[in-house]
Amino acid sequence: MDVFIFGTLLHMPLLEVVSGDSDVTKRISWAVRPGYRVSRVDGHEFPIMHEDADSVAEGVVIEGLSDAQLERLDFYEKAFDYSRVDFVVLDRDQAPRSVTAYVPPDGRWTPAEPWNREKWISDFGEVTTMAAIEAIAALGNMTPMQMGLQYPNMMSRAASRQRAAKSGVNGRMGREDVHLIEARKAYAGFFNVEELDLTFRRFDGSMSEPVNRAVFVGVDAAIVLPYDPVRDRVMLVEQFRPGAYFRGDPNPWTLEPIAGRIDPGEEPEEAAIREAQEEAGIKITSLRGVSAAYPSPGTTTEHFYVFIGITELPDGAEGVAGNLSEAEDIRSQVMDWTEFDAALNAGEFRLLPLLVAGHWLARNRESLRASA
Repeated sequence: MDVFIFGTLLHMPLLEVVSGDSDVTKRISWAVRPGYRVSRVDGHEFPIMHEDADSVAEGVVIEGLSDAQLERLDFYEKAFDYSRVDFVVLDRDQAPRSVTAYVPPDGRWTPAEPWNREKWISDFGEVTTMAAIEAIAALGNMTPMQMGLQYPNMMSRAASRQRAAKSGVNGRMGREDVHLIEARKAYAGFFNVEELDLTFRRFDGSMSEPVNRAVFVGVDAAIVLPYDPVRDRVMLVEQFRPGAYFRGDPNPWTLEPIAGRIDPGEEPEEAAIREAQEEAGIKITSLRGVSAAYPSPGTTTEHFYVFIGITELPDGAEGVAGNLSEAEDIRSQVMDWTEFDAALNAGEFRLLPLLVAGHWLARNRESLRASA
C-alpha cells in the first residue's frame, strides 16, 4: 500500500525507526495534494493537513509497505488519534495517484501558521526519533491509546538522554568501557525501571564479570530555591511525597525548593522559571546556577539542575497552587533568612537538593544582597 507522508515522518531517521525499514528512503517519491495546506497545530509543534483552496500540501509517497510495516505505522499514529484516510495526490508528472494518509478527526486541532519542517527537524527531530524507539518497542505490549498516554514521558526520557549525550563531561573511562549484555524493561509508566546485565572495565584494565543491576529511569529536573535579596527571604514549598510515605516516614509531606521536569525542547533555566510560576505564582527575574548533578547514580538516571531564583517575596506571597490534572497540591511558605538558616544548620530539612541550594545561598548571600 502507498502511504502519503506530510508531517513529522518526513524526518527520515524518524521514518526509518517507525517503519522498521532502514532502506525506506529508496522507496519514496515527491507528491502534492492540491487544495490543502500543512500547518502547525495551534499550541503545539506538530502539523496537520487541512483544506485551503489556495495552497498545496507537499509530501512524499512511500511505495510498497509490508503488512508488518503498516502495523508499526498504524500503532505509532493511532497513539495520537490519527487514522488512515484514502485520497488522491499528484506526482511530479501531475499524474493522479491513490494513497492513504494519517489524519486526525475533523475539528480535533486548530491550524496556525504554515508548518516549518526544517525548524521542527532542527528543534525536535533528534529527540522525537529517540522517543520513537521506545514508543515502537511498546508494540505488542501496549495498545496505541496506552502508548499515547505514555508518550510525553517517553519524550521527556529521550530529552534527558539527549541532554546527557551533549554534556561534554570526560574522564579516564567512557561508555565504550561498558558492554551491555541485555536490557529488560521491568516496568513502564510515568517512570521506567530497567534491569541490566552488563560488564564494565575495572581500574586494573580488565573487564568485570557480568553483573545484574536495576535502574530507575527518570528524567532531568530543574530545581529552584526562590530568594528575595532585598527582603532577605526564602520561599519553600510543601507537598505530599509517596517515596517518603512508602519508606514509612511518619510525615510524608516534605519542605522543598520548587522543582519540575524539564520538557523536551526546553532549557533547564526555562523550566525553573516556568515551574516557579506554576507551583508558586512567582516571577523569577534571574537565576544563579548552583549545580548540575546526579542525586544517586547507582540506582537512578535522574539529573538535577539546581538554581537560586532571584525574585520578590512580599508579605502575602504564600499560597496553594499546583497542576490539578497532575493531582498537585502545593503549599508555598516564606521564611526570613534567620529562620531558614537556623533550620538549615539544625538539620531540619530532609531533602538533599534543598540542603545543596541552602548552603550555596549561605555562602553567596551577602554578594547577592550587595548587588540587589
